[in-house]
Amino acid sequence: MAASGITVAWLRGTHRGHDEWKSDGGARGSGRLIARRRAGGVFFSFRYAPKKDEEDAVAIGEFSETGRNGLTLAQARAAAGELAKLYRSGVRDLRAHLERERATADRARVAAEAAERAAAERAQRGSLGQLMGAYVEHLKALNKPSWRDTANIVKNHVSAALAARAAAEISAEELVEAIGRVVSKGAGRTAGKLRSVLRRAYHLAASAKLDPTAPAALRGFGISTNPLASIPALAQFNRVRDRHLSAPELGAFLRRIEGLAEGAQKDALRMLLLLGGQRVAQLLRIERNAVDLDSGTVLLLDSKGKRSQPRRHLLPLVREAKEILERRLASGERFIFSTDGVHPMRPETLSGVVKEVVGEMLAADPPEAREAFQLRDLRRTCETMLASLKVNSDVRAQIQSHGLSGVQQRHYNMHDYLLEKRQTLEKWARHLDKLKRGETAVVTEIGSRRQKH
Repeated sequence: MAASGITVAWLRGTHRGHDEWKSDGGARGSGRLIARRRAGGVFFSFRYAPKKDEEDAVAIGEFSETGRNGLTLAQARAAAGELAKLYRSGVRDLRAHLERERATADRARVAAEAAERAAAERAQRGSLGQLMGAYVEHLKALNKPSWRDTANIVKNHVSAALAARAAAEISAEELVEAIGRVVSKGAGRTAGKLRSVLRRAYHLAASAKLDPTAPAALRGFGISTNPLASIPALAQFNRVRDRHLSAPELGAFLRRIEGLAEGAQKDALRMLLLLGGQRVAQLLRIERNAVDLDSGTVLLLDSKGKRSQPRRHLLPLVREAKEILERRLASGERFIFSTDGVHPMRPETLSGVVKEVVGEMLAADPPEAREAFQLRDLRRTCETMLASLKVNSDVRAQIQSHGLSGVQQRHYNMHDYLLEKRQTLEKWARHLDKLKRGETAVVTEIGSRRQKH
């Protein structure tokens, strides 16, 4: 090893086939900086004596004249100076000391990273977006068709910034502001739906902590009260529709349906009427295993309302309905009414068909409808006309599966009304056939005098 200290000129030198060393020297008992030229470059280390007659070295780094890919000579000397200071302070085993420091630093880094991840996970798990996602999954598990509308309302009307916030930290005022923005866009009915889904999700999360039957995904949000509990419903935007078709209008509609192209949409509309005005979403979810052609019945699952289990809604099939289902079953598809062969038809699809038909009826000369109507008005029309045919309210309720959630119905009335339903739907099918042919002799408005047409 040369006696002179390390220089940049020496560090720039080339490897001559064997390793060479240079030392800066130093006071006895202080250690010294060493530079070693190897085939792969020049490397710095700090050499010291942990014990008498024993030497060790701690690597400092590789030489880089610019300092970009290693250490300059000045940087290496500064690092060696710090190690010398530590050595003179009484730390004799520098290697062991540095390894302990690195291990401590590593543990601190790992703990900090874990804490950061945990905080991020807690924030994400407890966000309003996560709460609403869990609520949507809850609706799906209950086979509630409203889950799609709920997901869309949240996606379209809850801002990303609000969705990322912890649900438990969002105030009632902030939620009211979000709902108010929807009102200001002229979408009052949608605003009412947004309030409703937010309120139900918060209520379910608040009660989940003490309810062992509540979905586990809704626990852990830290929600103890419902911030929307005292926010009134937007009743002014919930206009109750009373549109129902007259006998001539329904007859014209039936004739228009017959003119549609054969397929799932036409069959679904015909079945909707033949079965006495079923809820569209429930009708479109009928699966092939729900149809029993031998007994002439079809089973719908009524999940509307707060039911945790859908109500079994068995309906008899009149001849025309049975023929439709026989044809639909021949396709081998899981869902009776499907446009893609995989999924049930969307109610919006059927609504679009009705909208087109209504447009044609209004454009006819003379018009075939006194004003526009929607798909959902057909259910009300069926109820109104069944009443005009003197079908009593109990049988109408059984046919349309509404008003059947009382204690008496749930626990005491086990009568399935299948005979009454079959007789009524057969009478109803004959009535629809007369309307389609333009032959009517019924009361068209409840409470009015009988009028023959």
